Amino acid sequence: MTGRSDANVSDNDVARCVQALSDAAVALSPREFIDRGRVPCDRPGLYSWWVDKEGAEDLSRGLALEVKPGLIYAGLAGATRWPSGQRSNNTLWLRIMTMHLGGNHEFSTFRRTLGAIVAQANGVTQIDEDGLTRWMHSHLRLVTIPFDDRDSLGRLERDVLAELDPPLNLQHMNPTAIRRRLKQLRRAITIQSTAVES
Repeated sequence: MTGRSDANVSDNDVARCVQALSDAAVALSPREFIDRGRVPCDRPGLYSWWVDKEGAEDLSRGLALEVKPGLIYAGLAGATRWPSGQRSNNTLWLRIMTMHLGGNHEFSTFRRTLGAIVAQANGVTQIDEDGLTRWMHSHLRLVTIPFDDRDSLGRLERDVLAELDPPLNLQHMNPTAIRRRLKQLRRAITIQSTAVES
C-alpha cells in the first residue's frame, strides 16, 4: 500500500505546481477567495499563502527575525493518509474556510503558527482567534491548485515544498533560524493553552 503514495507524481506535476503556487499575480485575498464560492476549490489540491509588507513586518517583529513579503507557507488538502491508505474527504475549500480562516488554532497548523507569531509581536501570550482572522484578511493572499489524485498528493506536496522552501513550514523541512524560533513560540502557546484549560 505504501507504494501507492508515489503514484502519478511526475517531474512535470511538480514543476507545474511550483510555478503556479509561486505566481503572485493569481493570488487572491481571503475575501476574493470567499466571493468566488465553493465550487472552484471543492477538490483536493495544494495551496500557498502570501503575506504583504505590513504583515511581514508583524511576523518579523514576532519572530525577531526577518520575514520577507511574499510566499510564507504551503500545504495540501485531501491527501490519502499513508501507510493506512485511509481516504480523506477534505478539500481546498474546507481546509481554507473551516481550518485556516475560521475555527480554532488547535485544528490548524497554519493558524497556530501565525497565532503564535502575532501574539508574540503584540506582547501577549494567548492567541486571539477573532483578531487573528482579521489579521489574515488584512495581510494575506492565497493561491490554490486543484490536484485530483489524492493517493499521490502527499508525495507531490513534499516535492513541491522542497522546491519552494516556505519559511513558516516545519514538517519535512530543513532547520533554519526562523523554524527553530517558530517551534519555540508554538510550544509556548501550546503550554499556555494547556495551562488555561486546566
